[in-house]
Amino acid sequence: MTRLEKKGIDRRTFLKTTGIGGSSLALSTGIAGKIMAAEAAEETSSNVIPKRVLGKTGVLVPILAMGGITDWITNPALLRAAVNMGVTYWDTADEYLNGKSELGIGQYFDKYPEDRKMIFLVTKCDAVNPEGMTKSLNASLERMKTDYVDLYFMHSLRSSELLTQEIKTWVEKNKKEGKIKSFGFSLHMNIAPIITHASTLGWIDAIMPSYNYRTMLNDDMKKSIDTCSKANTGLIAMKVMGMMSSQPESSEEQAAIKSFMNSGDTLEQAKLKAVWKDERIATACIGMYSLAVLKDNVAAATDNKQLSRRETEILHKLAENTCDHYCLGCMKCASVMGAGSRIPDVMRYMMYYNGYGERDYARGLFNKLPESLKKDLALKDYSQAEALCPQHINIGQAMKEAVRILG
Repeated sequence: MTRLEKKGIDRRTFLKTTGIGGSSLALSTGIAGKIMAAEAAEETSSNVIPKRVLGKTGVLVPILAMGGITDWITNPALLRAAVNMGVTYWDTADEYLNGKSELGIGQYFDKYPEDRKMIFLVTKCDAVNPEGMTKSLNASLERMKTDYVDLYFMHSLRSSELLTQEIKTWVEKNKKEGKIKSFGFSLHMNIAPIITHASTLGWIDAIMPSYNYRTMLNDDMKKSIDTCSKANTGLIAMKVMGMMSSQPESSEEQAAIKSFMNSGDTLEQAKLKAVWKDERIATACIGMYSLAVLKDNVAAATDNKQLSRRETEILHKLAENTCDHYCLGCMKCASVMGAGSRIPDVMRYMMYYNGYGERDYARGLFNKLPESLKKDLALKDYSQAEALCPQHINIGQAMKEAVRILG
């Protein structure tokens, strides 16, 4: 029994009254994290999280994965709780919080070295050439106090042309040396053509695309996911909450929240179940910054209750009615504005800011954009791009809002 329960407050009531909902990614410094962190190491789950095979790796991984844009140095108890609950797929990257995410994992393995063999450890690098990747990998291994990673990703891949013969040779070399066990990439945009091409190469073990109740409705996405599955390429879903780049008042969202609460789930739990319903997806990777969020996600993974047809239709309707606040990363806007316009990137940064509460991270990413781009971002005419946008996003207004908030 937690301290909240001893005081007569159940967890769902606590979440409702504090505004923290399911997997809505409450900040790691939020109320729930502060109150419950001390109890995390003692928490266990009586249920077992289901596992699926991650493509050609042949490894069984839990269907719920721990995302790592988190300062694990100051929040190590959450990692311990994750292990106790069976969340043993950990995803991080060399650039998350300037390395603090990886450093925190390293400190955890220092304290609990016996847990390393239980963890399917994933990290990523921004480098796109063998020299840079070697430097990044060695630094990641040092920070995380481990000799190998189970899966190594090129981070946020932008073009299939970067999957060169030189990268393939690098992968083979590092697999032979035992530094990586499998290899792939993550990506946020131009997803369908890139992962379709990658599935033909034969040496990509796993891919982590943005995949959620919104993107799974896209016909191109459906075909590309199916192509990867047939090629036995492991698929990890990220951005599974499908958060919006802005937070408009949405009667549809409120109605969906009420509907799912009446059936015993939160809206966030329903979004997770929508992804798990697709058995081609091995695991769903999500940031979990408090024990409350972790427990809600584990509950969704272990309650053996799938979405009904009506509940699936509710999510589909929600996706349709709020599509103008969610960028698919299809890059159609780039065909008239140019790839250098960085529209999908800016929309993603706004999603981090508004949808996930990652305000410092969003501003940091925005500030890395070229100064000339940021200067003109709010002044351009986006009417042609808006005409092509399948989501009917008011791009001009969104860019002005981004400059105001992130600049």
